Amino acid sequence: MSANSAAFDHVAGFRWRQGDPTLADAEARLCDLGLLRSVLEEVVELTVTDARADGVTWARIGDALGVTHQAVIKRYGKGGGL
Repeated sequence: MSANSAAFDHVAGFRWRQGDPTLADAEARLCDLGLLRSVLEEVVELTVTDARADGVTWARIGDALGVTHQAVIKRYGKGGGL
């Protein structure tokens, strides 16, 4: 099993809003995914800060996140998301 498919299986298991009678099933899943995405983004920001403090280069952070080092600097560097 790949890391992506394992992660997808975990995400598919989250059911915070499922069963809420005021929401359609797809809407409940979207609410859950929106919350999960916001939590994950916060954790990524904190981890990028930790990685930089440990001397990890922007290029290696970009590789780990699957984006270019320029994209990482733009989002998390000075003047970016942090």
